[in-house]
Amino acid sequence: MTDDRDAALDALKDQLSELLAAQRRLRGRDAGQRKGGLSFPQYRLVRELARAPGGELAASQLAAAAELSPPTVTQMLDQLAACGIVERTRSERDRRVVTNRLTDEGRRRLEEKDAAHAQKWRETFAALDRDELLAGAAVLERLSRLYDDL
Repeated sequence: MTDDRDAALDALKDQLSELLAAQRRLRGRDAGQRKGGLSFPQYRLVRELARAPGGELAASQLAAAAELSPPTVTQMLDQLAACGIVERTRSERDRRVVTNRLTDEGRRRLEEKDAAHAQKWRETFAALDRDELLAGAAVLERLSRLYDDL
């Protein structure tokens, strides 16, 4: 029984490694940003902006929310502003602070990417029932805690 369990734990560890490698490949494919689309990191940033109370955040707040470095976020925001996805404005209260908000075009692109992801997500997991999905969620939650505790 222990050998079967150990083999299952090894399989889980191997699949986690494959998942992380797939995520790195996704980021690599998106690094050149497909024309008209949002790269994976840009998508994360735009999603965080959309979720922000009041719909705007300073770059430092956005970096913390998206778990990215402030210089990376500033560079990404400059690119997104140049594409008309984000509007950057100096704060009226503190001129040193630049606030960022999505434009209508930014919201449209986010909705487009969300819809595509939702469709792919449903298709990928269509064969799994509720209990299997909840078991998967529980495993991922434990993996998150494991990584946070390392």
